Amino acid sequence: MPNPDVWKMILRSKLSTFSTLIFAGLVKNAGKTTALNAINTLFPDESLGLTSLGYDGETQDAIYRHPKPSISVRTGQIILTAERFLPDTPKRYDILETWGNHPQFGSWQILKITAPGDFRMAGPSALSELVEGISRLRYHGARRIHVDGALNRLSHISVTSLAKTEEAVAFDTLQELSGREKIKRIVNRDAGIVLSTSAALGNTLNEVIERTLHNLELFQLPSFSRSSPIPLINSGQDQALPFQQNAYFHQGSWSLLPTFLWNQALKVLIPAQTDSIYLKGALTDSIYLALRAAERLPYRFIVRSPAHVLLSPAVWNGLKSRGIEVTLLDSPHLAILTLCPWHPITPIPTERMAEALLPYIKIPMVDMQKQEVWLP
Repeated sequence: MPNPDVWKMILRSKLSTFSTLIFAGLVKNAGKTTALNAINTLFPDESLGLTSLGYDGETQDAIYRHPKPSISVRTGQIILTAERFLPDTPKRYDILETWGNHPQFGSWQILKITAPGDFRMAGPSALSELVEGISRLRYHGARRIHVDGALNRLSHISVTSLAKTEEAVAFDTLQELSGREKIKRIVNRDAGIVLSTSAALGNTLNEVIERTLHNLELFQLPSFSRSSPIPLINSGQDQALPFQQNAYFHQGSWSLLPTFLWNQALKVLIPAQTDSIYLKGALTDSIYLALRAAERLPYRFIVRSPAHVLLSPAVWNGLKSRGIEVTLLDSPHLAILTLCPWHPITPIPTERMAEALLPYIKIPMVDMQKQEVWLP
């Protein structure tokens, strides 16, 4: 029988160095909300800020109709959500601030919870609004931030990259709030990712393990180092990475590419034997295959984050067999991997998943429901 005190002590020690945790699921029903609720209880003495990337908190799975866990909130926690999703029950919160206006969900609300209960959240889905919301949560006293990611969307890990690229400027001024006072944006220098996988990722244990390891490989891609011999600034231009446009590096300088690369004469646009291509958007099969057909594959692709590598396993393996490197502008800090046995037909015990993953993994694995931890 697992000892809950030991389980909590191990998890707390692994996660306490991150003041911001971003929760991401590899598949629907990965146990992400269960992980969020469990980890929220690990820091009772710290003021916790909660929000969601888009809408979360549904009570029933839309496809399989099984009950889904609610997001649990506790007294003193600070919540960022949309006006439309405020609880209809007797008031259990104080409104600290209102700003902005979502076309479907109404204004953004910063709330302080005054009584525990379950909650539905719908936070900003745009990265700029999410960063601003996190700054406002901190302004209102949140020492830790936990962000619940939307279904099967990992692009919010770019919050970590954004924080690092802005690290030289610790504060910047946000737009004026009502009352004409201003707050300062607090840069999240230490954001971590809590990644959740599940038996629902495949139909067999082998499929689940292969797909989980593929995603972990993307999260562990090397960072495009700021000590790289490739300059971060164009010769004669004042434009540092991340570029606002696609670009390639050849013979010592960067050159910009069109925003959309499909249906372009790539053989004309890009010289042969190009060192690097930076893609503002995603690295997809169609882009890779078009570059291959034009004989313009670079030695290195640079993308923003693991979420921007959208290659099929066959194309990914082909890229690696050619010795092509893929680097990230900033690698996210992967904190832990949570395991969930759920599958609509063939559930897989997390013990079997952990045993199969353990030889290849460098971060702790956790079954939140059983309170079990497997250390690398």
